[in-house]
Amino acid sequence: MYTINDIKVELLNPEEVKNFIKNHGIFACECYQTPEKFAERVGLSCLKEGHTSGSRADMFKFRIHAPRYTCDQIMRHSVGTAINCQSQRYVDMDDNFSIYIPPRVEDDIILKQVYQEYEDECRDRYKNIRDLMNCCEITGEQANDLMRTMLPIGVACNLTMGFTIEALIHFMNKRLCLRADEPIRKVAMEMREVVLEAEPRYAEFLVPQCKTLMYCPEKHGCGMYPNKKDIMELIRLGYQAKKEEE
Repeated sequence: MYTINDIKVELLNPEEVKNFIKNHGIFACECYQTPEKFAERVGLSCLKEGHTSGSRADMFKFRIHAPRYTCDQIMRHSVGTAINCQSQRYVDMDDNFSIYIPPRVEDDIILKQVYQEYEDECRDRYKNIRDLMNCCEITGEQANDLMRTMLPIGVACNLTMGFTIEALIHFMNKRLCLRADEPIRKVAMEMREVVLEAEPRYAEFLVPQCKTLMYCPEKHGCGMYPNKKDIMELIRLGYQAKKEEE
């Protein structure tokens, strides 16, 4: 079976990422005709102030190994991204595929056994149907095409994906949330780690949205930050108290 510890992320262009802030500064220098010798400073200033038009020519490129349903969630981030997902039509999944098992299930002896039996059954059925198709002279890509509907949504999958810095910040804002689905949060944490290995100055930007907003915009928060309604009430009370003092 495929566990949360089997989720892996690789940054494909770490050497490029190390130079992104300077590159974005070079691109942005044109706006005010700023001398290129100040590109690093300009790039960092633009990043901190959210002026990211100069950064859209570069992407952080990742190889992600995760459950298929998690890859589907990741691919919902379609603005400022480039995507290539493993095809279950062109790739032979054979009868040795693994199905994701959530940690809470893995820790329960009975549930784990049920999941294992289901995985074994899926593999057997997949293999038997492939054998039948071979008898009907349906092989290779044609067989894969017909049989991909048999694959569980939790089967392990590979994905390559590029993000602009705006898209990456948005992804982290949403997917580092403590209430995010566990596998996609694991992916986000792994992505953040490999990016910061290449360029630590992105640390303050690759955070959950509550840390940026200083409040939680979600309907059901985790309690780490107050919700927007509570913040607005505090502001109202503070403003009212100030007016009364005047």
